Amino acid sequence: MMFMHLAFWPVELARGAQRVSRAWRAILVLGAVLFFSATAVAYPSSVVFSPNGEAKPLGTVGLLAYGAVNVGPKVTPGSSWFGIQAGALPQWKYGESGVSFGGLEVGFDVITPFDTTESAIVKPVLNLKLGAITEGAYTPSVSVGLMEVSPAHPSMDFTYVAATKTLRSSADGTSYGRLTLGYGLNAGNRAQFNGSFPFHNTRSALLAAYETPLIAGRFGFMLDYLGGTSELSDTYLGVVLNITGTTAFGAGAFLANDRGNSPSDGVFFDVTETFDVTKLTDKP
Repeated sequence: MMFMHLAFWPVELARGAQRVSRAWRAILVLGAVLFFSATAVAYPSSVVFSPNGEAKPLGTVGLLAYGAVNVGPKVTPGSSWFGIQAGALPQWKYGESGVSFGGLEVGFDVITPFDTTESAIVKPVLNLKLGAITEGAYTPSVSVGLMEVSPAHPSMDFTYVAATKTLRSSADGTSYGRLTLGYGLNAGNRAQFNGSFPFHNTRSALLAAYETPLIAGRFGFMLDYLGGTSELSDTYLGVVLNITGTTAFGAGAFLANDRGNSPSDGVFFDVTETFDVTKLTDKP
């Protein structure tokens, strides 16, 4: 759910409103989710913004670029989100079970512009995710993590645990998509988050997402709910297209979880590139 390049929007656009940055972030999340269905992503591996139960393998690097436009209550530009995410620790196989333990991914994102009560700023955020166990035939992958940590600005310091499972009747059966469920807690600045269903007005958030199987290995849909009101929180509905084996394009819509007070809804788009640094020197 959470970049190497900095894209600075004109100052007049940067001062759009809080809905601008929140909409953009929504877009970013959706893009991450969509791309993850195909390969790997920057931002914590996620189904849009909700982190999933998987951690990137050692040496896998993801780059993301996201953009968004708010369409309600009025049309305004959204913030941009750029980031890099990388697998930093190996995973250890458990015999012949097909299950592995461990794995750590770390990332750095830049949100621009990020609207505060005084001005629009460039906000850097850090994240990390520790993989507990990978998915087995009848068991989900599980991870714990921390994201949206800003060293210089008020931040959510969002901690979470998430589990992801492919839906199928047997280990080699037909896939009916993937389901992700999790719980998140705002451990940082209280002003950066407020809970929504089913944890109204608390620091807690429900994470729930579903990804369809990819059609012809290239095209899929996803639905993602990251509870609360925050720079990440929204309900996302999107599609993803794998342009190549390493490049994906995502697009969709986001809806504010808080439907009162002129909710900010909009559309998003993203491009993601993923590669394995351990194979860059391999000959074709």
